[in-house]
Amino acid sequence: MIKTITFDFGGVLYDYYGERLLSELASSSKETIDNLKAVLQGSELDRAHFRGEIKAAELLEILEDMVGLKMIEDELASAYANSVEPKEEMFDLVRELNGHYNLQLYSDTPKILYDRVMTDMPIFDLFSSATLSFEVGQLKDSPEGHKEVIKKAGHSAEEIVFIDDREEFVEQASELGIKGIKFTGMSKLIDDLTELGVKLDGKFDF
Repeated sequence: MIKTITFDFGGVLYDYYGERLLSELASSSKETIDNLKAVLQGSELDRAHFRGEIKAAELLEILEDMVGLKMIEDELASAYANSVEPKEEMFDLVRELNGHYNLQLYSDTPKILYDRVMTDMPIFDLFSSATLSFEVGQLKDSPEGHKEVIKKAGHSAEEIVFIDDREEFVEQASELGIKGIKFTGMSKLIDDLTELGVKLDGKFDF
């Protein structure tokens, strides 16, 4: 029986538009978007920031030296905030599940995005806990965060569902016994949850 449902943030609860973030960074630096993408996306610098090893202020200093970025922390926070948009239908789903299941957040996120956007979600208080890469010190391609999810849930791995838009992270959770669902859209998600026995009272028929 499913008792805990764990949601990813970017790509599940919010749409993420990386090009917007890169565009704002590029407009305040000496580099083009393509050059910034090569420097940041998937780089060890980016991963270290998301693991909490590099704080926002330190990241800005490094990027000023590397690409001539002229930006203060509040501007970086705004750039991150502008790169995501809420999925209102997912908010409705979380509200429907609230009270029937233990709900959690699990996200690879820098602290600056968590502070500026995640804590302002209208559904934030419905989650019993949040497992965050900058606190755990590991990204979702490591089992450590998934183990923290299990610990915070207080349930066995088999009683937990993890919803993420990245296949590799779903597989990582599944290796620990968590029921992983790859998010590709609302209709498929409802089908997958129903197949696992999650009760939705027919309010999300497609």
